Amino acid sequence: PPPRRTIIHNKQYLFESRASVDLMLMRRPFIKFVVLCTTVVCLAHFWLVERAVEPKRTGSSLQSAGANSGNPIPLSTRSCGKTFTRYQASELEASWNSTISKLKSDEIGWEDGCDKIRQELEAHRRVVSGIRQHEARTLGLPSSRSLSQSVYVDHCTGKEVSIPIEPLVSFLRHPLAYCQKVKKAWWYNVIGGGNVDLSLDKSYLLVPFVDELGAETSRKWLFDAGASTYDSGAGGASQSWFVNTYRERGFEFDHIYGWEAARTDPEEQWSTVPPDIKRKTSWYNIPATTGVGDADNPLTFIKALTKPEDYVVFKLDVDAPAIEIALVQQIMSDSQLLTLIDELYFEHHVTGSPMQWEGWGNLSTNQAPLSDIQDSYEIFSFLRSKGVRAHSWV
Repeated sequence: PPPRRTIIHNKQYLFESRASVDLMLMRRPFIKFVVLCTTVVCLAHFWLVERAVEPKRTGSSLQSAGANSGNPIPLSTRSCGKTFTRYQASELEASWNSTISKLKSDEIGWEDGCDKIRQELEAHRRVVSGIRQHEARTLGLPSSRSLSQSVYVDHCTGKEVSIPIEPLVSFLRHPLAYCQKVKKAWWYNVIGGGNVDLSLDKSYLLVPFVDELGAETSRKWLFDAGASTYDSGAGGASQSWFVNTYRERGFEFDHIYGWEAARTDPEEQWSTVPPDIKRKTSWYNIPATTGVGDADNPLTFIKALTKPEDYVVFKLDVDAPAIEIALVQQIMSDSQLLTLIDELYFEHHVTGSPMQWEGWGNLSTNQAPLSDIQDSYEIFSFLRSKGVRAHSWV
């Protein structure tokens, strides 16, 4: 019979009957092949588009889309807390820890220490590369082995996870500082640039991402003893560095407390503080004290205001070794403080370090206990072994 015809809105369109279409396809294998291939290509296209727009949320594949803009990175909606279990020093850190007693020196040049750095230069460069990869969230297994690790148990999976931290090496600054100054062209010296010294470079500090630690829903605190002003300080900005660096990694501090002993015009401090930060900052232009329970002791604030489930960052750099080490010793001997403080940034002013000739001055008359660089290694190692991510500040 002739094919059936259908009229829609008085316009004639020919439709082959289903039987006729089937017959045509059976007689024309090429057409059938084209239809099949077109269907497969379309399905594959839609699958790839869906994959492309789906946010990358887990592990090192999470992209810091907001990092360059200053906005918090996109995070998974699922928050998994973590409990610290142990600290694993990298091979390079273990090597420095075992030899620092022989390498420490008050001589200008720090030759024995610099010789070790030159001998292990590639290992030091791998550390720097690993830290940069972590910041870009591209850290792979080979580079992660160059870094030390804090090991935790994930509350959601029950499995162990390792979160990297910069290893303790050299005189506890940038791994390429002092002994490996970056040389510039001759004309750079003419305009006043000189060689680039990394002694005050903070890029070696490995700051975690908020989702790495499962701290998305935690209340977040910054306590800054030796806060200077918001945008300046002897070793560079402190308050603004913490706000901006942690914000890039998904942390937004709920409150910031700062202590600065140097008499400062309030305008000098507050004129550069962004409005959103100003509303949650308490800045005391008085010295921090060390008496246990003192009203002006930063540790008193930490114990009174924070809880174990909060995320607490404490920076200590008041350029007074006796005060600094007294506060550190209180932390080391107080199980509550060891539980409350998640990260400590501490500039330990000690002998045996070339920093004496790079800004600190001669500390040979310093009477504070635990005052040489070997003590620094022991302090930072102890704190890390207790779950405090302890960093050597600049």
